[in-house]
Amino acid sequence: MTWRRVGKSLQGVTAHTLLFFFTVLLVLKIDHTVSYSWWVIFFPLWLFHAVVARGRFSLPAPSVPHDRHWAPCHTVVAVPLLVAFELLLCIYLESIYVNHSSALHLKIVFLPLLAFEVIILVDNFRMCKALLPGDDESMSDVAIWETLPHFWVAISMVFFVAATLFTLLKLCRDVGALGWWDLFINYGIAECFAFLVCTKWSNPAIHRNSQTREESSSSSAIRYLDWNSGLVVSSDDHMQDGICGLQDIGGHLMKIPIIVFQVLLCMKLEGTPPGAKNIPLPVVFSPIFLLQGAAVLFAIFRLVEKVVFLLQSEAAGGRRYLVYSSRIRDLFGFLHHGSRLLGWWSIDETSREEQARLFHDGASGYNTFSGYPPEIVKKMPKRDLAEEVWRLQAALGEQTEITKFSQQEYERLQNEKILCRVCFEGEICTVLLPCRHRILCSSCSDKCRKCPICRVFIEERLPVYDV
Repeated sequence: MTWRRVGKSLQGVTAHTLLFFFTVLLVLKIDHTVSYSWWVIFFPLWLFHAVVARGRFSLPAPSVPHDRHWAPCHTVVAVPLLVAFELLLCIYLESIYVNHSSALHLKIVFLPLLAFEVIILVDNFRMCKALLPGDDESMSDVAIWETLPHFWVAISMVFFVAATLFTLLKLCRDVGALGWWDLFINYGIAECFAFLVCTKWSNPAIHRNSQTREESSSSSAIRYLDWNSGLVVSSDDHMQDGICGLQDIGGHLMKIPIIVFQVLLCMKLEGTPPGAKNIPLPVVFSPIFLLQGAAVLFAIFRLVEKVVFLLQSEAAGGRRYLVYSSRIRDLFGFLHHGSRLLGWWSIDETSREEQARLFHDGASGYNTFSGYPPEIVKKMPKRDLAEEVWRLQAALGEQTEITKFSQQEYERLQNEKILCRVCFEGEICTVLLPCRHRILCSSCSDKCRKCPICRVFIEERLPVYDV
């Protein structure tokens, strides 16, 4: 545990607080409770983007050359396009609020958002094509598991693009027959596929040999030290291959407030059932307030936990605190998994899925030029080619050492298997009765009165020979 990790937790508290503050201001502004400018309303959201901006990717991308991490295109353009959409929306709303006329058309406002969704769609279809085996290769379970998440995201984005277009047409009043419940169905189908990705799912391709665990001294039976996060966590977190744990159940529960919010919003906008338009706006947004408030509280708890753990890690009081804090972490740990709902297309850089993927790739052997075809290898710069050759030579040398060590270990085990366990000179050729142990040569068996292993008196010596 270091102060750097404490700083990351403080960054998380700041991000969740800014997002919660933006939601509160947005509700108050729409409800005409405050008269702030729309620039003031959107300012916490832009600060949120600045705090959480990162360039990592959520799903395993196709193999790339050694020590080169290429992120998909949508992770590069994500924040600029989202900020552009928010800026255009802010200009549009502010012009209506001040001048009572729009400064630009609403279709122009939605262009960055539509472009972002289309880029995600194309990017994930490209990843599906790259991860599928070639014509000469057979389809394996690993290839299917690696391709499925990208396919789910791509299908989800098809419905998201359609829902966004229908929403734009509805707001522009170009399609009068389109109801809000029709839009809810489109968004619901898109979210069903998105939830498959943002919820923790067991992928054998990236969850195999992915965690380096060390037993903790505070509670050796049920606690493990997670070196990825620097915190002591429950062993239940590491044994969820075939069961649905507390965090997974909580991840599913987090979807309920989002769905309830969408239902209440559609009821208020559509006016069905009668009287639904009179629902107060804070009541409509109450599920979002509940979700974001819980996220803020849990982020504050994680910050306090890391500070206390850092200051009192050696004291008895710190161990006592660790017991209680771990129970609270198990209770609210679903927020850590479910937080991917806020950005299911771009995961945190400390994601266990991504770390497991990188760990598995690093432990799976050397792959020359990462499977690139010869025509691409020929066009690579000579510097990269020379660097790749040096890496190949180093890998071959390392593999030779491993093979040599394995051969020596095999010979040692074979010698231990056939040589007498007392003198280590003669071959084992006698079975001791009645204990039936076969560990001595003929000369040592004549000298021993008791079995060297179980200390039972030897009644009979039965000679045996390997064929």
